[in-house]
Amino acid sequence: MQIPDIKKQLTIMSVLAHYGIKPDKNDHIKCPFHEDDKPSCKIYTETNTYNCFGCGKTGDVIQFIQDKENCDKHTALKKAAELAGENTEVMGISSGKASVKEAENFAELFNRQKDGLPRSPKAQEYLRNRCLEQLQEVGYNSGVNWKKLKQCITFPLKDKNGNIVSLYGRRIAESNGHNIEFGKHYYTANRKGLYPGYPDANTETLIITEAIIDAASLLHCKDDLQSVSILSAYGTNGLTAERKAAISQLSNLEEIIFFFDGDQAGKEAARKYSEELIKDKACLVSTVPTPDGEDINSLFVNYGKEAILQLIEERQPVVQTQSVGSRTQCHASPKKAATTNVQTHCHASPKEAATEVQPQCLASPLKTDTPNKIIHETPTARYIIKGSLPKTFDRMLVSLDVQHLETAIKYRCRLDLYEEKQARKEASEASEKLDLRSDLVENDLSQLTDLLEEHRDNQLQQTTEENSNDKALSLPEQAKCKAFLKKQNLIEHLNDLIGQSGIVGEENNRLFLFIIGTSHKMPGTLHALIQGSSGSGKTHLLSKIAALMPDERVVKFTRVTENSFYNYDEYYFQGKLVCLEDIDGLKEEALFAWRELISNEQLSSSTSQKDENGNIRSAQRIVRGPMASICATTHGQIYEDNMSRMFIVAVDESSGQTQKIMNYQSKTASGTIEKGQEVEAKEFLQNCIRMLKPLKVINPYADKIKLPPQAHKIRRLHELFLSFVKQVTLINQYQRKRDGQGRVITEPEDLKTAVEIMFDSIFLKVDELDGSLRQFFEQLKAYVLAKENPQNYEFMQREIRHSLNLSKSATHRYLNNLLELEYLSVTGGYQNKGLRYKVSYWDNVVKLREQIKEYLNNQLDKL
Repeated sequence: MQIPDIKKQLTIMSVLAHYGIKPDKNDHIKCPFHEDDKPSCKIYTETNTYNCFGCGKTGDVIQFIQDKENCDKHTALKKAAELAGENTEVMGISSGKASVKEAENFAELFNRQKDGLPRSPKAQEYLRNRCLEQLQEVGYNSGVNWKKLKQCITFPLKDKNGNIVSLYGRRIAESNGHNIEFGKHYYTANRKGLYPGYPDANTETLIITEAIIDAASLLHCKDDLQSVSILSAYGTNGLTAERKAAISQLSNLEEIIFFFDGDQAGKEAARKYSEELIKDKACLVSTVPTPDGEDINSLFVNYGKEAILQLIEERQPVVQTQSVGSRTQCHASPKKAATTNVQTHCHASPKEAATEVQPQCLASPLKTDTPNKIIHETPTARYIIKGSLPKTFDRMLVSLDVQHLETAIKYRCRLDLYEEKQARKEASEASEKLDLRSDLVENDLSQLTDLLEEHRDNQLQQTTEENSNDKALSLPEQAKCKAFLKKQNLIEHLNDLIGQSGIVGEENNRLFLFIIGTSHKMPGTLHALIQGSSGSGKTHLLSKIAALMPDERVVKFTRVTENSFYNYDEYYFQGKLVCLEDIDGLKEEALFAWRELISNEQLSSSTSQKDENGNIRSAQRIVRGPMASICATTHGQIYEDNMSRMFIVAVDESSGQTQKIMNYQSKTASGTIEKGQEVEAKEFLQNCIRMLKPLKVINPYADKIKLPPQAHKIRRLHELFLSFVKQVTLINQYQRKRDGQGRVITEPEDLKTAVEIMFDSIFLKVDELDGSLRQFFEQLKAYVLAKENPQNYEFMQREIRHSLNLSKSATHRYLNNLLELEYLSVTGGYQNKGLRYKVSYWDNVVKLREQIKEYLNNQLDKL
């Protein structure tokens, strides 16, 4: 390395930073070469020189090092070369030792260094701290047998034939008493070659890192980055001609991804090289948004490879800017990001680059700084809108003040700006009062209407985006969630976490409802109806499941009036989980609206309004879905069409579940249950749901499973089943393969999981008794079978009520339902004194369940 090269690469600020010296705002420092009470040494950053007005010391970077170290010039030059990031052999200065011959055998040298790595605890500790202990091609040079790159972890640089032609070293020990953070990058003389090697000739996607350590870290993610090559630069200024030449030879290259450090230098270098390669290579160029202060290795050490893969998924296409005359034109990369599918662990493609960059919008002349107050000023007058704008598009009814610019006198009115005659009338009256030209005021009102329309559209769009966006997660949170979502037997782990969040028992129901709830932002949403008697805990279960969903996605109602669904904003329900705590109180009109939101994913109603002539005319109002829903009921049958569109979930009212709840209540009261852990589990589940993406699913086994033919409304049940299988697949999206279109592919395991979870719901569609009624009938049969001659045993309502510990109303309802279905018959008694009953139909529900389960399992075994 030539002395002028050192001076060119090494700045005076870098030298000062090495010695821990920080200039003040005037670029003065306290002179380190004499006792200095106040800053008397001036730093000249333009020329990289210094001059002390106290002691007279002056010079360049090399002279500063020589003065500071109190050493000879040769030692100062070597130190300067270290700080410049180069090898310490400086051309033109003799070291007094015999130089190693140029044509060194780097392959042999590196093999010896690989063999020496296990003998150095210090080198092994360094690699462990960097999480690189599994790296194959890495060595350590102690400096005993080879004086260059001493006390360095070494990496091979290879030519296009795969031969090692140079070495890179990373100092891991202090040198001459100096901190290891400085002078830590070393290369052999006349460095050449690439790390980890030349990209494969068929490379379609290339990731370029800032440093070799970063590329080495990225190699640990290679299994999750299919069809991707990795290439390291030599720092922010190190995309050398050799690298550019290697990139130019990749004929199949579709995308280049720059993954540089998160500091300012890294961001600027990524932008600079991206714009260069856009011009030179007809492919998509994108950059990874590395967090501030982070690099690939720090991300790998602190957050694991999941964080790195997540950032790669979030890469952004680079947009090239060119000046054409007085205009600025923006051009996206030549190919859309969608044409490239980087096969990461979830096989996501980059965000698609817009082929046309929208022209930059001019700032609106409206002043909207004050809430509920919009001001528009023209050369004619000042117009003040008070209150909020109507959210429907069929009117622009506002409270308007027209103010004279000089006298500040106001004309106040309330008008619909869409009513032409009304606006013309108000403009005339305002002009007369304020002594203004009527035609100018009328033109201003027309312009104001256009501006208010644009402002309202922007507000609605912003509100829609806010409602549809999940809460942003930090990088550590994303990494933790992704690691969890990639676990084997994920559904079982989810059920365990649901239990840890405070939902006691109901192991199958809680998992079933949780999966249904997660569908709220997916293309095909799901709906559930929880059935149970009064006091059975159905509302509590609904609330607990809703609490596991992201707060920003949940809407809960205790009561709904007849027409309330029609009056919400157009996109209020879109992408939400809507919970109705008790659907029993809904009137028929509300149930109809609810059914339409579920089935057609929108409500459309006709309203009336006045036209510009004051005549009443009709207008359409729309409320859109899709949305997921969970509701609760005590009734066995609510509205048959509603039930057929939902999954039916019967609350567990057994004595065993009751005992579990009582034990939990006792532990909570005694303080033996840690509430903090429940909150932690709930928040983690919410974050995991936020990480799920609304992807498309294909199920190659959809025609391989036939539901029981005796099921009620089997067409809709089959549709529900396939939808549930799709949702199970989406929950496993970080483990499932993708097809060429990026769709998640269902695996047999997903169908088995779906059948196992929703078997009770399938059975309820076969059984003509609903969930709570079936539980009562099974308890009744067990009670009667314990008596002598059960076939002819007669009982009264009070006997059953006391024996089964049920309320009078519930017992009465259950017995009447069983009478209507002819499962019971009346054998005597009186209506006013009590009737006597006996079981007239002894069905074998256990056998029926076994038959249906066997029917389904036989099909699953053939997948």
